Amino acid sequence: MRRILVLPFLLMGGLCLPAQTHSAASSENVLWYRQPAPIWDHALAIGNGRLGAMVFGGANTGANNGDLQDAKENAALMDGSQTSAADEHLQLNETSVWQGSRADRLNPKGHESFLEARKLLLDSKGTDGAKITAAEKIAQEGMLGVPIKMPGYSTLGDLYLRATNAQTVTGYRRELDLQTGIVRVTYTMNGVHYVREVFASIPDQLIVMRMSADKKGAISFRASMDRPSDFAVRTQGNDTLVLREGTTHEGQIHFAGETKFVAAGGSVKADGKEIVVSDANTVTVLIAAATDFKGGPFAGGDPEEQCQQAFRKANGLTFLAMFGAQEAVYQPVYRRMSLQLGSGDAALSALATDERVKRVSAGADDLGLQQLYFQFGRYLLISSSRPDGLPANLQGLWAAGVNNPWGSKYTINVNTEMNYWLAEPAGLSDTTLPLINLIDMVRTPSSGSGMQVAQKYYGARGFVIHHNTDLWGDAEPIDGYQYGIWPMGGAWLALHAWEHYAFTLDNAFLKQRAWPILHDASQFYLDYLTDDGSGHLVTGPSLSPENKYKLADGKSHSLTMGPTMDMEIVRELFTRTLDSGRVLHEDPAFLKQVEDARAKLLPFRVGKLGQLQEWPLDYTEDAPGHRHISHLWALFPGTQISLTHTPELAKAARVTLERRLANGGGQTGWSRAWVVNYWDHLHEGEKAYESLQVLFRQSTFPNLMDTHPPGVFQIDGNLGAANGMLEAILQSRWTEDGAELELLPALPQQWNSGAVTGLRVRGGASVDMRWSNGKITAMSIHADGDTSLHLLLPTGTSVAEVISQGKKVAVTSGVLPVKRNRTYEVKIQ
Repeated sequence: MRRILVLPFLLMGGLCLPAQTHSAASSENVLWYRQPAPIWDHALAIGNGRLGAMVFGGANTGANNGDLQDAKENAALMDGSQTSAADEHLQLNETSVWQGSRADRLNPKGHESFLEARKLLLDSKGTDGAKITAAEKIAQEGMLGVPIKMPGYSTLGDLYLRATNAQTVTGYRRELDLQTGIVRVTYTMNGVHYVREVFASIPDQLIVMRMSADKKGAISFRASMDRPSDFAVRTQGNDTLVLREGTTHEGQIHFAGETKFVAAGGSVKADGKEIVVSDANTVTVLIAAATDFKGGPFAGGDPEEQCQQAFRKANGLTFLAMFGAQEAVYQPVYRRMSLQLGSGDAALSALATDERVKRVSAGADDLGLQQLYFQFGRYLLISSSRPDGLPANLQGLWAAGVNNPWGSKYTINVNTEMNYWLAEPAGLSDTTLPLINLIDMVRTPSSGSGMQVAQKYYGARGFVIHHNTDLWGDAEPIDGYQYGIWPMGGAWLALHAWEHYAFTLDNAFLKQRAWPILHDASQFYLDYLTDDGSGHLVTGPSLSPENKYKLADGKSHSLTMGPTMDMEIVRELFTRTLDSGRVLHEDPAFLKQVEDARAKLLPFRVGKLGQLQEWPLDYTEDAPGHRHISHLWALFPGTQISLTHTPELAKAARVTLERRLANGGGQTGWSRAWVVNYWDHLHEGEKAYESLQVLFRQSTFPNLMDTHPPGVFQIDGNLGAANGMLEAILQSRWTEDGAELELLPALPQQWNSGAVTGLRVRGGASVDMRWSNGKITAMSIHADGDTSLHLLLPTGTSVAEVISQGKKVAVTSGVLPVKRNRTYEVKIQ
């Protein structure tokens, strides 16, 4: 690693030639464009887990013009005629900038209404529409939180740098290098070559920008900050802008965003509510942000003082010193794994990223763009989910508005969980920890309401969360009975604690973090489940997320007892609680209760069309093409349905999936991403690839971010699709005596040749593998613990030999015993 020279900011005088902060980047790791971003969904994302920015590489003529995701409002901007490449616009985020405040949101009628609604649903036998309607009315009026909505996540604000010497720009290039996390803008104006470089520093907790030119005194601009609403701006001294909440902002989180300008040469001065930089050689821009929120990883305190502390910590560091420190933290994480699909295509690599997206949207293939998309997904997760921060929300870290789509909250009837499917297999295990922290925030009475809702609504021990939660750990049902009366969010989240152990074999984590979560989640269902009248235990009142069924009278309903997805999640939760308890030798009496309850759960049912039923009765579907295909949860991410172990259920799952898609399902990014993973687990590589192409063509912005109708960003599509790419190559399943590794289970013809390194699997191991013509040509496994790995190979192949430490290792019936810290070279014939 090169040595970094550390100099005080004020000694950075002289001519700063624009210099690359890294060696020439591989096109497989760079998003690049020939023009600035006219609107938000063309901008490039940077983040350090707490602070984020969308870098436009230019700015439009009006403040807050183009950073809101409103296609109609922004239509006039799309040709770029109102966007100046000599200017810059950063839309800024800080993860604890949420609306609202901590409050008691429990409905005082919750318990009474729960009992009444449950009795009506049980009495209805699933067919009496009048009783079901009455139950839904009671749930709407008595079970939803007060108020009915949760507060949401908001933008911090916007920074604009407007050049005072702007002229015609030539040779423009804007890029995001995924290997370094830096956005770079280069162009020539009036014979001067300019460079802007921006990154989000993890060590210094700042967003850092360097502006440089190959001619002295060439940098002049006016800087301002604003927000769509609810803000005030002032200058501090002659070099700092301060953005604060507005005067009517009462009883909510207080926030501050501060931007400090350090110039070499020229001058920096305050002018009203702007900072003016004139005739500088180079300018370093430091952006700090903080809130007074106290909870989880946040200590609270005065936001402005926190910003000033960050500036003081960075005082005396050069841009290169801060960038070097950032590389030392970021690059080892990013480089943990790689994916190669086919061979590179120089002609396609010469195209800008938006040109490649447009080409694919027209029907072309582009394996290099698929590789880039995969690594971009990893980049987004690294950038929005750090171990000491909050988990990625509905938009990860990046949200442009004060009021964002669906509040940009933690939506946990699929979206938040989908954000983390990729984490463990893609070598990003530590990014799961903020999700575990969130679960603990919700279930701890001093910080969240998970245990209170369990007790006061359901008379149960343990904790429960419904379909959303927020910064304050709220667990109540919200929005409406047809969305919120779904008490399964906490159980699904709890399974991520198990997954973290399954991939890492970290016994300390299992004992200290995962077991308490799994225990308390299972304890809730031991108290909450009820007999359906035929000897089976069921949940309810509940629903199949956001979907409805029809009765014989043609009327549609949401609430039911024992919907299939509920049963699948509870069964998986009980199984993983048993697995954890046995590993740790925990409470045998409690485990016996869990095992007995698991045996009584309502079983799977196959309907008259051969489909896996979504509800206990074989209802007519209200929306046969519904975006949620929740009842296939047991196929993925659950483990109860597989071609290998339950072929008849897999067949029913396939019928369900085919019917959903035939009726127009999978038309949102996240829904299509789930479809990719479903096809992978049905070993349908070509269909999985076809769905990936649908996602690339219909649900991908020019900046590779996932789009959800009517054209807003949701990060889940990016992360779910990236995971689907891995599931086509290798699937792993925990077993009582180790793990199954299914190799190339759904490889599409287009990926006939390729390679992967650092792919993590359950059982605590990593896999490097190369394949050609659909056959494995090289493979090595590095084990983190003592276990057994059952290798399930492609049809027509077998293990020829396994070598470790120069000795042959016997493989019996496909089972490879492995030892901690050893590497195994596996030859396939």
